[in-house]
Amino acid sequence: MTSNIDSINWENPDSVISYFEENQIQIINHTWGSSSQDFDNLKLCVHYVNALYQKAHYSKCLEFIEKTEPIISRLDNHDLDDLKHQILFVKGMILNRIKKYKEAEALFTHLENQDPNHHYYSEWRINSKSKRYSWLITLCYILFAIFYIADVVFDPAGFSLILTACILLILAFALPYIFKRFLK
Repeated sequence: MTSNIDSINWENPDSVISYFEENQIQIINHTWGSSSQDFDNLKLCVHYVNALYQKAHYSKCLEFIEKTEPIISRLDNHDLDDLKHQILFVKGMILNRIKKYKEAEALFTHLENQDPNHHYYSEWRINSKSKRYSWLITLCYILFAIFYIADVVFDPAGFSLILTACILLILAFALPYIFKRFLK
């Protein structure tokens, strides 16, 4: 297995995925927690998860993370914590991409509690939290369109409906900034 590890192009996700999948049985089935090979194998898992994420193979990546999470979480080695956090971070990003915002927010909150100085944990937590309210922004755009059309059709000389429509449009543009500011 380690003999052809030097031939991997780590910049190419396809190369990482194919290497890992060829050697997956050996990597996953080694006795975790009892050898110095844990770091190298976990690092390979991180590369694999990142490669799958880059290729947008979200379901495959999530399935792999959920399959290996119990094994990895049992490792009681503080040297491996960074790698474990990287895998959980990718899981959170995937949950965010597949619109499971509550789960993603909970995961980013957990990661932020583990490492409060990590900038991206906080950013992705806020992003997940604000996306939970994206329906409100969509509703403002729909109401804007309805009021605008109603004004054009029913009240061409008045300002009441067009004023309401403009307020809704401004609100729809402002809500993402408001959410990011106040949902911290």
